[in-house]
Amino acid sequence: MTETEIKSIIDEETYLRVKNAFKWDEIKEQENNYYTDHNGILRQNRIMVRVRVIDGVSKIQVKLHKNNNSPLQICEENEFAIDGIPQMIPAEKAKRITGVESGDLFYMGSAVTVRYSLKSNGSELCLDKTNYFDKTDYEVEVEYEEKMSAELLMRLTALGIAFNKESIGKFSRFLKEYDKRQ
Repeated sequence: MTETEIKSIIDEETYLRVKNAFKWDEIKEQENNYYTDHNGILRQNRIMVRVRVIDGVSKIQVKLHKNNNSPLQICEENEFAIDGIPQMIPAEKAKRITGVESGDLFYMGSAVTVRYSLKSNGSELCLDKTNYFDKTDYEVEVEYEEKMSAELLMRLTALGIAFNKESIGKFSRFLKEYDKRQ
């Protein structure tokens, strides 16, 4: 599945403003457990592997990022059933799910996100508060298939959201903090 989204990192004040401005369809907590290889093959190929847990259900998700240096993110995303959160994903399974020879994948840590979401005119608005290591950050994402809802974009702009900077995803932010601790 191809995922197209536009995102913006925001501060806590803007997060609260957006949170209070909408009637949300759903509020969920998700835990993202991240994996990498010892040789940096996944990073080199812009592949992210995580086990996401929502409502007690675990799924391996693999994202291949197709562009960068833009608020617009286009990713090829696949997911597979899994029981629990393994400490290691064996090389043969890693190759099957990622399509690259990377060797075993090891567990790096997790990030917990509280996500508010609503659907509007073919778009989905997601407002995230994410905790990892000793950090908390805030993000607005709009996912869409054909075109983004102009009405939704105008409402977000009026709330102070700008989609004019390079988008740095949750995994990239997590990696930055992870690398500081190595």
